[in-house]
Amino acid sequence: MRKLLAAFSLVILTVVAGCSQSEDASNEDVSTSEDVSAIEAIDNAAGELDGAFEAQDASAAKALMTPGHLAVTHYYGSPQTVDEQIASLPDLKYEQTNLTEPTVTMLDEGVALRTFTAKMDGTYKGESISATVFITSVMVKQDGKWLERFYQVTALKP
Repeated sequence: MRKLLAAFSLVILTVVAGCSQSEDASNEDVSTSEDVSAIEAIDNAAGELDGAFEAQDASAAKALMTPGHLAVTHYYGSPQTVDEQIASLPDLKYEQTNLTEPTVTMLDEGVALRTFTAKMDGTYKGESISATVFITSVMVKQDGKWLERFYQVTALKP
């Protein structure tokens, strides 16, 4: 009985692995003009949001984030809502230089993950925030416009 159960388990694992590999192969390197267009729109929206923060333009920044937006950084000290980020704008002085090209991964229709490495120089509440960082954004499409839903900055080892 054990041999039969082991053989049956092996057959199931082989079938599952085969299905998984063929599914992965069919999804590999498939990009449509729709995906390319979405990636370009996502990069543009993220660039506008970065510009709004650097320029301390509260209304522009707020318009580019979802109402439930959350930001987690090495300098805020705790996760911040949109209103908390907007209120803290006068405390944030920085410049960012991208070290890698952003990578955009479509997670679902209207949902994307954008990641890259950057050099951040500046201060938050007078304290240095300068570091090499890994930035992650979750972008969502709402009412035909790409908005940031989640933002995380992780300081990397020097």
